[in-house]
This record gives sequence, C-alpha cells and structure tokens, in this order.
Amino acid sequence: MNDATTAGELWEWHDTLEAEAASLLGHMLFGFSRLDVNLGLCLVWVDDGSKLQRLTKTVSDKGFKARLDDLADHVAAKWPPGSTKRLAWDAWIAQTDAMRVQRNQLVHGRWGVEAHRSKVVNIVGLPTGDNQVCTEYSLEELAAVNEELRALLTELGRLRFQWPV
Repeated sequence: MNDATTAGELWEWHDTLEAEAASLLGHMLFGFSRLDVNLGLCLVWVDDGSKLQRLTKTVSDKGFKARLDDLADHVAAKWPPGSTKRLAWDAWIAQTDAMRVQRNQLVHGRWGVEAHRSKVVNIVGLPTGDNQVCTEYSLEELAAVNEELRALLTELGRLRFQWPV
C-alpha cells in the first residue's frame, strides 16, 4: 500500500488479506489435529501395542500437553540421556510443545487485519484489560507455521518408524 491507495483499494486488500489469513488458520487447525491424533496413536502403540485397549481410553482422555508429557516419560524410560534416539525424541517433543503454545495463542486470541501494513493481528486478552498481548503476522509467517506443522508430523512418523517407543 502507498499514499496513493484509495479507501476502496484498501478495503479490497483488507478482504483479500483476511480471506487468505482465514484459509491459512484453517489449515493450521487441520494440521494440528493431524499432529494430535498421530501423537495419540504413538502413545497407544507404546511397547508394540501390548496395552492398546487400556491406553486407548487413557490417552483419549488427555489433552495435548499431557500426551506430550507422557511421551517424554516413555522416551526417558526407554533411552538414556544423551543417546541419539533420546536426543531426537526430546528435540521433537520440545519443538512440538513450542508449537502447542503458539497454537493456543492463535486459537484463543481474536483476529484482525491491518491492511495498510499487510499484517494480520492476533490479540490475546480482553479489550478492557491492561494485559493484552498483540502479535502481528504476515501471510508468509502464517504459512511458515503450517510448514512447521507438516515438518513435525513428518518427523513424528520418521521417529515412530525408526525408534518406536
């Protein structure tokens, strides 16, 4: 946008930016749900599925953070600190937990568009409060979150195949 941009052009860009951001955020929800279900499957198949029925109920009742914590416990019990397998799983768990925190912000905040700056804005906290947190994203940054989700899902599949817990 520049100084010669008309109000009509700005509103058109606003609507385009909002639609593209909404699509990216929707893909994020799909991506995170895939990650969630695959994490759950990883946990119910611990020890080659020997406790599949019991673990299915237990894992189903847990949230994402609790599932990550359970996975960390299984990994710690199976491989010693500093081993290649443990380091790989620990790195995945840390990256996935960071993605979980970001997902919470994205889902629990409210969204707006700053069309004149080509930014999508996420605000956490009530407008009447003093503790609002505003985070701006470009469309490229939102797309990068989706790429990271795909990479985490791919890495989980690789780890499950190469070094199952």
